[in-house]
Amino acid sequence: MQDNIIWKSEYNIGNLKIDMEHQKLFAVARKAININRLKNSENEKQKLKEIISELFTYVGSHFHHEQEYMQSIDYPDYENHKKLHKKMLAMLTTLISKLNSLDIKEIEKKLSDFIEEYFVNHIIVEDKKIQLWGMSLEDLRKSFGWKDIYSVGDIRIDNEHKQLFDIAREAFEVVDDNKRNEKIKTIIADLYDYMKVHFQHEEDFMKKINYPKLEEQQESHQNIINYMNEFVKKIAVLDIDSFEKELAKLIDITLVQHILQEDRKIMYWVSKTN
Repeated sequence: MQDNIIWKSEYNIGNLKIDMEHQKLFAVARKAININRLKNSENEKQKLKEIISELFTYVGSHFHHEQEYMQSIDYPDYENHKKLHKKMLAMLTTLISKLNSLDIKEIEKKLSDFIEEYFVNHIIVEDKKIQLWGMSLEDLRKSFGWKDIYSVGDIRIDNEHKQLFDIAREAFEVVDDNKRNEKIKTIIADLYDYMKVHFQHEEDFMKKINYPKLEEQQESHQNIINYMNEFVKKIAVLDIDSFEKELAKLIDITLVQHILQEDRKIMYWVSKTN
């Protein structure tokens, strides 16, 4: 789990203060994970409790700053984002209240799960939405695309991920208004079809290597397809600028999150079993 509690440049949302606070949160979380060194002494548990309390305090302060930033840019999903913050603080509060009844291994697992499943995902998905909301369409066009940091270390899977980005990138090519509908239909159809083919290739690969979390991956794939279906339903009422931003959100948030979190787990498992 320690490899997953490392700050990566792709987690940046483009606001220096918020990004620095995210890095600090990762540093505090790693301190907690590194406490466990085989022994299960009360001294180690006490140190771990102190670090988790430090994490709780810093998370609360960071969320306050993030909420102030969202208000300053009139972020439209502010209330929902604030509710997510409240939920995460409640989860940490529950963990702290149970520390005395858990051994160090259990504490480490619960903290690791919290960091990976909630905090990292929150940065990649929800905080990324804040970045996209604040970006101009011109900047979005410049920054959108495959980045080497998205690589999972498997040539075929990486090439298929790159192809997904290449298809989506065509949406940012400027065309005459009379060609807009044709352009959108073609891109969405190509992206949808290729996404399904790619997911099938991934699932076949997972079956071949007896990947233990195959069903979770299949569910994740289906969720992305469902997200795509909802996006298709909205196309008719979107202007071209909104369409491009929504498509960037679909790729940058949904697919990138899937690549960074789920697909890397596959390759990590392969490396551990070979």
